[in-house]
Amino acid sequence: MMAVTKSQPTDFADLYEVWMRIRNKMNIMENLPRDFGIDEQLKLSEIHTIQAIGSTKENNNRIIADILGITPSAVSQMVAKLTRRDLVKKVRGLRNDKEVSLELTEKGRTAFKCHEKTHADVYKRIAAGVGTLKKEELEVISRIFSAMESVYDQQIRDLSANKNVSETERSD
Repeated sequence: MMAVTKSQPTDFADLYEVWMRIRNKMNIMENLPRDFGIDEQLKLSEIHTIQAIGSTKENNNRIIADILGITPSAVSQMVAKLTRRDLVKKVRGLRNDKEVSLELTEKGRTAFKCHEKTHADVYKRIAAGVGTLKKEELEVISRIFSAMESVYDQQIRDLSANKNVSETERSD
């Protein structure tokens, strides 16, 4: 893939176009399995679930879903997959007998540690490309990300509500 040379964004529409290009590249990366120090390769959705579980002591599917910005059902499916692959285990009774917490297996911890190193390298490379940011600059970036997340959350709610209406109309 060839890098696109673009001028600096001059307005919010240009900035959003850059974001969409980055998001598309991240989507491509999502499906490219890679090595995280274990005997099999993992996709980003798998290693990020492992990351969320490994970095959150008291957790469950709902907590992990909130961290990842996905549904508890999606987490449940991913946890089942990671459990079958001996990367994650379910543990009952840490808080109460009904609740299931998630822990990494030894193999899962190995992948987690390798991913931590990968993230540290990515952070370092991005920070080197950006340079030192002033507090005000970080606040602006944070505001942009918060607004984008809020808009996407609302779009998900709207699309989900429309899907439910469509499904109801079809069943009549």
